[in-house]
Amino acid sequence: MRKFVRPKIGRTLIVGSRVYRGREDRRQAYPDAIGVDMLAGRGVDHVLDLEESGAALTLGQFAHIECWSVLEHSRRPWLLAANLEAMLETGGTIHVTVPFAWRVHNFPSDYWRFSKEGVRALFPSIDWRHVMFAQDKLRDNNRTPTLNKDAESGPSWIARTEVLAFGVRT
Repeated sequence: MRKFVRPKIGRTLIVGSRVYRGREDRRQAYPDAIGVDMLAGRGVDHVLDLEESGAALTLGQFAHIECWSVLEHSRRPWLLAANLEAMLETGGTIHVTVPFAWRVHNFPSDYWRFSKEGVRALFPSIDWRHVMFAQDKLRDNNRTPTLNKDAESGPSWIARTEVLAFGVRT
């Protein structure tokens, strides 16, 4: 992240900001950050469904938006993406992470997996500077069994793989 992500300084929106056990409050990384989530809790300044039309108008414009591991939980990620684009000022930056291959995990549901091309398609007004796959092979709990289970050899495992994307609104 440090190599590819250069957030524009200014008002920052943290999408999916609720702090869960063992996680940090990502708002603390920015001097002027607002946290939005669908559930109230620590780290959340506004409980808001950013899929809804007009939701983008309630918070105004942002210089930077961070949307980590949220789009897979959206029933209509194309609407969420359109609202995020509308909230991002021209020249503003966005950092998105989404799973490509990972276990199902609820909040409140888990609907989607994305390719690099899928992320690009969701955000047509973004000039993507870096879009890449990243894998975490270091921890066993980040591996996902494939469907190719063989009684003799046991389950096959794939590493958790995410699409990491950083871009600028044109």
